[in-house]
Amino acid sequence: MKYDMKKKVSRYSARKLLCAGWAARTLTATVMLMMAVVAPVNVSHSYAAATNDESLAAVVELADYSDEREAKRRERREQADILAAQLLLKAREAEDGITAAMQQLETDGAYLEGLENRFKRADSLSGKILADAEEKHESLDVAAAAISDVLRYTLVVDEKSYALQVPKALHQLEAAGFTVIKFRNAWGGKFYQGINAQLMSSEGVRVELQFHTAQSYAIKQVSHEVYEIRRNPQATEQERAEATRMSIVYNNHVIMPAGADKVTWVGKKGQAA
Repeated sequence: MKYDMKKKVSRYSARKLLCAGWAARTLTATVMLMMAVVAPVNVSHSYAAATNDESLAAVVELADYSDEREAKRRERREQADILAAQLLLKAREAEDGITAAMQQLETDGAYLEGLENRFKRADSLSGKILADAEEKHESLDVAAAAISDVLRYTLVVDEKSYALQVPKALHQLEAAGFTVIKFRNAWGGKFYQGINAQLMSSEGVRVELQFHTAQSYAIKQVSHEVYEIRRNPQATEQERAEATRMSIVYNNHVIMPAGADKVTWVGKKGQAA
């Protein structure tokens, strides 16, 4: 059989071409596989970097907002401190005459109690201004102007003459230049028993005057701690509930003087304060 050299070469060339084609396809597949593996890594790194940048920006923004709020709180606190200092300064300037007028009420067995605490503490006054402004949604200036107990006094009255002495004392203060701007009879109340009067002195200083018996004053002092818990916004619900319960228990022991719950007040203009 005659060997065909041309066919041999053709078959060799065909096999070579087939091998070359397989290698090319293999190389292409390898490259494509590497791209499929590497590309997601690059994408994930880019996505992660973007996410980290966004998270960092959010943290920075939150920190800035927190700092801004803290700065505003600090500024309001400083404003309240200034207003409290101004109220105390005005009260101290008029205090001698006001205290002298209150001491004139010490007749028929009545006497002033807690005179050493007649000025409200500066920190307590500042805190009250802030709390009242927030609760009533008003400015600090308006809240400060409404504070009635920068100067406060307590007159302890004989229980037998209590119903007569309270109006007598208020008439005496009016004659001395005071104006009764608010009168509250809390006898028979749930948490507090006594009479509170808010007055304005001739110098324009607000004054609080409480009327108690010796027994009601003693219980008021003993129950002051639970009163503070009840009004403390940081107290827990359980603490406030227990303080409320104890306040009622204390209050139930107060003995009301005869006719005390019937005492009213009509000012100079013939209108109830």
